Amino acid sequence: MLLEERLELFKEKIRTKDFLECKGLGNEIPYWIFEFEPEKELLIRENVEKIVSTFENRHSIKIIEINLYELCLEILSQKLSDEKISQFEKKKGSNTLLEKIRLILKPDVIKKEIAEILQDDYHIVFLTGVGNAWPMIRAHSILNNLHSMAGKKPLVIFYPGKFSGLDLSLFGVFKNKNYYRAFPLIPDVK
Repeated sequence: MLLEERLELFKEKIRTKDFLECKGLGNEIPYWIFEFEPEKELLIRENVEKIVSTFENRHSIKIIEINLYELCLEILSQKLSDEKISQFEKKKGSNTLLEKIRLILKPDVIKKEIAEILQDDYHIVFLTGVGNAWPMIRAHSILNNLHSMAGKKPLVIFYPGKFSGLDLSLFGVFKNKNYYRAFPLIPDVK
């Protein structure tokens, strides 16, 4: 099925009462994964932007988009200046810088920042920028730490890669054998 067709089905699905009220999940956390081919990232960004504005204006459904990459950059800029980051990388190397960044971007830090964002009233959360945020932070660490905050509202992760229903494979290359309490949303049937 073409991505454009899946996006149309997606728009229909997320405005249904059952989706918005998280019905039929058997008390599971309402996490949904919309997987897509990484090379379609720009199409996804464009559509997410349109969906967020259209749904609020036409359907009175407020969607909060959290771009994980932008959130990471914001947190880093509060802790380190661009100049300090550049100097640190020149002095210690890229791998050591990545280790330092990962220490700053611990899951609890990300969780706290997302909790601040989710204080607003909303119906759905879109988590985007997952591919861009890698390797600073990984999707499974976010998924495993948000369940206490996300509550009973649907969270959709736009994932550039594959989701088997159990495993995530970022870009279709990097595999994690972690269990994810998430459901595929409009699977890519081939």
